[in-house]
Amino acid sequence: MDFFYVFGKMIELFLIIVIGYMTCKWGGFGKEARLHVTRLVLNVAIPGVTLASVLTQDHLPGPSEILGLFAVAFSSYLILIAGAFLVPGLLRVKPAEEGIYRFMVAFANVGFIGYPVTQAIFGDRAVFYTCVFNLPFNFLAFSIGVVFIQKSAAYGNEQKEGVGRTAITWKTFLTPCLISSVLAIILALCGWKGPAILGDTASMLGSMTTPAALMIIGSSLAEMPVREMFCNWKIYVFSLFRLLILPLIVYFIYRGFVTDELLLGECVIISAMPVATNGTMLCLQYQADEKLMAQGTFITTLASLVTIPMLAMLFA
Repeated sequence: MDFFYVFGKMIELFLIIVIGYMTCKWGGFGKEARLHVTRLVLNVAIPGVTLASVLTQDHLPGPSEILGLFAVAFSSYLILIAGAFLVPGLLRVKPAEEGIYRFMVAFANVGFIGYPVTQAIFGDRAVFYTCVFNLPFNFLAFSIGVVFIQKSAAYGNEQKEGVGRTAITWKTFLTPCLISSVLAIILALCGWKGPAILGDTASMLGSMTTPAALMIIGSSLAEMPVREMFCNWKIYVFSLFRLLILPLIVYFIYRGFVTDELLLGECVIISAMPVATNGTMLCLQYQADEKLMAQGTFITTLASLVTIPMLAMLFA
């Protein structure tokens, strides 16, 4: 594994977060601007990168292989989601923070960090495996993940004068992100990639996702006192559980019946990624506590510089 390559990718993340932080401090990227950029990313960029994950593949395996990979990937997320219901109780967090902690436990940064990290650890064949893991991630993050965020937003808004609960209906899930996730799964199973221009266009739209999301995180952190950013002990306990304990649980569960070493490694390393960047954008969209989400994303990204190489040693 090329540790320096992985380390370099993590440094890229921090530099963009710092740029977002400084831009907000200089008055150019406040909450209103964050909200507008969030809507653009959620409605255009993320659907683009989701479809591009299938449309730009040089070769798509048969439906049976994809379904097998998808089943293992989907079940690994169910383990993370089960873990997400333990953490708020263990940390005794406020009701308005429960959904945010659940999202942070269940959904990791597969889209940006996942691809280069798994490729560096396992080689080029891991890229398609990560693509398959990204499909259930998008489906679950924009369905169950939205429920987590909305429930936190509902508790938080009850404490604000003039702001009531937001009802969760079927329209909540009829979003470009979820629609594109379902469409990507159907395209992968059908083996249809379409003309190259469609994949290239979707990829170009999706390329704005990562820098925009990271700048949103940096901008949100800029509105927190430095002491508050680093002195929340619950975030550190959560990070230990999220980055080390849960991936090890996944490893011991799957090593008994997953004979493909690459697939086992994918399950573990994907579950060890830091918090997904789209969590902060969902908090902004549904008026939940985006500062707590940004804090969790920042701290777990920082800590993963150490934890991911440690877990990679299981497969050295």
